Amino acid sequence: MPSANFVFPVRYVSEGVAVQSTSRELSPLGIAVRSLTPPPVGARVSMALYLPNTSVPEVAIGRVARARADSPAESGFWADFIVVDPQARMRISHLLSDRDQEEANKRGFPRHEVTLAVRFRSAREFVLEHASNMSRGGIFIQTDDPPPLETVVQVELQLPDDPQPVSSSGIVVHRQLAVGGKTPGVGVQFVDASDAFRERIDRYMDSLVKQ
Repeated sequence: MPSANFVFPVRYVSEGVAVQSTSRELSPLGIAVRSLTPPPVGARVSMALYLPNTSVPEVAIGRVARARADSPAESGFWADFIVVDPQARMRISHLLSDRDQEEANKRGFPRHEVTLAVRFRSAREFVLEHASNMSRGGIFIQTDDPPPLETVVQVELQLPDDPQPVSSSGIVVHRQLAVGGKTPGVGVQFVDASDAFRERIDRYMDSLVKQ
């Protein structure tokens, strides 16, 4: 089965450093992960794949076959699976097959409508804006001055469960101008975050599902 574009959270560990990021492509044989500072080619990476419709992430070990860090749009790495549970590989195959049949979008998780205060910046200082929808892999930020596609941004989210904001790097993967009555803003995919960020995001998203 060929690979397919697919976005969901991925935790990887390379040389003792843990990074919470997101995928961009998946196949039964390997995965492409977005990262602004990817591990080098040949590196061994331990990965937790937060696949949709699973309560526990799938665990895999891969070896980096390709890596790029020269542009935000292409930054990241492809890791060939070298150790993965056969049942996990089967679940990945079924997930990709079901997704093709349903002609679903590239997102691994649904987006939820939210009203959150967000501070974000690219090359400029932090600007206070609001988020209108969110998934486990990214967020849509309303702004009258959306930065260009592929811009690297820093995002601080004010979640209702804790006064302390959580922060992550992100890449602008969607840009919407104020045309045709549409709300201007940017879709940002989370990359290169911490375990604390992932825990807070998952806890908040779980609370939205229960509402």
